[in-house]
Amino acid sequence: MTEPIKLEPSNLREVWPHIRHCLAEMKTLWPALGTWYVEDVYVSLATEESVVYMTEDGFAVCRPSQDEFSGETDLFIWLAYSFRPGGNMIEKYLPSFIEVARSLGYRAVTTRSNHPALTKIPELEPVYTEYRVLINEDTG
Repeated sequence: MTEPIKLEPSNLREVWPHIRHCLAEMKTLWPALGTWYVEDVYVSLATEESVVYMTEDGFAVCRPSQDEFSGETDLFIWLAYSFRPGGNMIEKYLPSFIEVARSLGYRAVTTRSNHPALTKIPELEPVYTEYRVLINEDTG
């Protein structure tokens, strides 16, 4: 296994067509992933608010996430994509992401997902469950 490689922003345009295709596929397959657009990811990477780590297995888009009260910062894995069906980028590369977070002086590695595979990763501690009620014409 090779370690994830941080993609430098100057190289983003070179690999963006492939990343864009993968992100569009994610949005189609899993619409509950959030309200982001593929273009939002590009802007976040181009402005260096986020960074993408590439591996032979896929990629992960990460960004810092700061606790509003303590001020502590976590490495937030925003999006993870495996080139191999059934692959789990977070499970396979979690030790590498922990080292990235440690090297940056961050408190933890975090992610948000309803993917059942994450419950099988012993290092991941479920911190909270988010609940919501969608408000539209049907809910009164």
